Amino acid sequence: MKKIMIASLKSILLFTIICGVIYTVAVTAVGQVLFPAQANGSLIKEETGIIGSKLIGQSFSEENYLHGRPEKVSQLSPVSKEQKTRIEKRVQELDVEEVPIDFVTASASGIDPEISIEAAMAQVERIATSRNMKNTQVHAIIKQNITGLKIGPVDSRRVNVLGVNQSLDKSK
Repeated sequence: MKKIMIASLKSILLFTIICGVIYTVAVTAVGQVLFPAQANGSLIKEETGIIGSKLIGQSFSEENYLHGRPEKVSQLSPVSKEQKTRIEKRVQELDVEEVPIDFVTASASGIDPEISIEAAMAQVERIATSRNMKNTQVHAIIKQNITGLKIGPVDSRRVNVLGVNQSLDKSK
């Protein structure tokens, strides 16, 4: 019995060292060497320090900035009455003719860093007016911050909200 216990403890210790230490250090080292920006959180840095991450959305509510998706986390069913009421209220608050769906629906996480191209373009006039810019200038900045691909009918292109707002601030 004592032999079995000692063998079991040795196995636990061995696998703890292999899986908990060696594997963790190896994966971290590979990540740091091959993908340093991603391994460190895709941080966006300026002279003043770290201003955000490409992976986590920030809240922008000022008129001169591109707004992301609503922050309030939504785990509601798309057919629930409460979800319908929230969406109707958000649509009424907006002053645009056509409302892109991701502009009035919250995400499950509440931290989406990107919005659809349609949602970004719906904000061009408001941003241009508040910054005394031409609509074409704001449109060009949004186009520069489009990520993703369009392959045939599959379109995964999105607009990075923080990237647009950084570019808007730099264009002063």
